[in-house]
Amino acid sequence: MLDANIKIISELKNFIVLVCSNSRLLEKFSNAPENFTRNRKLPFDKLVLFIMKLCKKTLSVELEQFFEDINSPMNCSVSAFTQQRLKLEPFFFYYWNTVLLDSFYHYYGDKVKKWHGYRIIAADGSNISLVNNMALNKHFGGQSNQSISFVQAKTFYHYDVLNELVVLPKIAKYRHGELQMAYEAISGIEEDMLTIYDRCYSNYKMAALHIWHEKERKFVIRGKERLNLIKSFIKSGKRSDVVEMEPSAEAIIGLKQCGFIITKKTLLKVRLVRVELPQSVEVLITNLWEEEGFGTELFKDLYAMRWGVETNISIQKNILQLESFSGLTVRSVLQDFFATVMMANLHSLLIKDAQQTVDNTTKHCKHPMKVNKNKSFGKLKVNLIDLFIVDSVDAILQKLHDHFVKDVIPIRKGRSFKRVRKNPQTKSKYKTFPNFKPAY
Repeated sequence: MLDANIKIISELKNFIVLVCSNSRLLEKFSNAPENFTRNRKLPFDKLVLFIMKLCKKTLSVELEQFFEDINSPMNCSVSAFTQQRLKLEPFFFYYWNTVLLDSFYHYYGDKVKKWHGYRIIAADGSNISLVNNMALNKHFGGQSNQSISFVQAKTFYHYDVLNELVVLPKIAKYRHGELQMAYEAISGIEEDMLTIYDRCYSNYKMAALHIWHEKERKFVIRGKERLNLIKSFIKSGKRSDVVEMEPSAEAIIGLKQCGFIITKKTLLKVRLVRVELPQSVEVLITNLWEEEGFGTELFKDLYAMRWGVETNISIQKNILQLESFSGLTVRSVLQDFFATVMMANLHSLLIKDAQQTVDNTTKHCKHPMKVNKNKSFGKLKVNLIDLFIVDSVDAILQKLHDHFVKDVIPIRKGRSFKRVRKNPQTKSKYKTFPNFKPAY
C-alpha cells in the first residue's frame, strides 16, 4: 500500500504542475484568462495548497504558518489571499479529487475492496449551515418564519463504503431536493457499482432509471412502509418475492422529462426482500436476483453498509469542521466544500496502510481496533504541505504511518443508540462566525 500511496501523491502533484504549465488548463480553472499569469506571493499552486489545508483559525495566523511551512521569508495579507481565491474556480478541487480516485482504483488494483464483484456505493444527502448574509442567502436560499431565519445548502454524496472514499460530491441550493440530486447522479454510476439508498429514495422512477440505464445498474433501496406494494409483501410473510411496480402519475411525468415515454401499464419487475430486525421489519427493493446467487441472507448485512455514508458526513462536519468556512462568499463556500471532500479522501487513503498494520498487530485484543480518525487527521494536517513540496515523500508517509498506528480505538460491534432528532442548526459541533475565528 505504501508504494501505491507514493504513486498517488505523485499523480496529485503532477496534476498541479500540469495545470500551472498549461495555459488552457489554467484558464479553465480561473474565472478570467489573465488570472494567475503574474508573479504573486500566492500563485496557483500555493493557493490551492493553502485552501486544501482547511483553514479554521483566523486567516492571518493561518497565512503566517503556511509561509513558514513552505520555507518562504515572505508573507501575504488576508486581503491579498481573498482577492486571489476569487480567481479560482471551485471545481478545481472536484477534478483534483477525481485524479485521486482514478489513481487509487488504478494503483491499488486487486486490493480495491469489493462485495461479490461490486463496489458498494452508499447514497445520501445532508444540509450544511451557512452564514446568513445577503450573498449566500441569494445563492443558496434557506428558510424563515416570524422569529428566525437561516441559510443552508444541500449536499449529496456517492460514497464507496468498503474503500471509504467519496466518489461523487454535489452541492446545490437548499430547495434543490436530495431526490433530484440522486436522479442526476445516476448517470455517473459505473457498471461495477451497487448503489444503496435509504427509504426517501423509494419510488418507481429511481428503480427505472437504474434498470433502463444503457447497461442495467444494480441497486438496493429500502422501501417505504406506506407503499401498498410493501404492505402487501409484509402481510404475505414471504422472505423474498419478485413483483411488478406500477408507475405513479408523478413517475410518468418525471420519466418523460428524462426521455422515457411510459403509461400506467408500464410495469417494472423488481425483487422484494424482507429483513427482520429486533424492533421492526424492513423491506428492500432490488434488482439483485436470487438466481444470480444473491440469497436473502445477504441483504441484512448489505443494507447495513449504507451507514458508512452517514459516518463520512459526520466526519466531514465534526472532525474536518466543514461548516466552519474560511470565507463568507459563495465561491469560498464551494471551494471549502470540495477541498473538504478531497481532504477526507486523502486522509482515508493514507490511513489504509496503518490500518493494515493495526489489524496484524492487534489480533489478540478483545475488540478489533481501528486508527483514530480525529488524531490521524490532525497529524495529516500538520504534515500536508510537506507531502506536496518535498520531492521524496517516503519518509513523510512513514512518519505519518508511525503516528497513525499509535492512536487506535476499539470497534465495539452490535451497539445501537436511539436516534435523537435535533434542530437543523445544531447537528454539528462547528459553524462559521462572521466576526470571529480562533487564533490558536
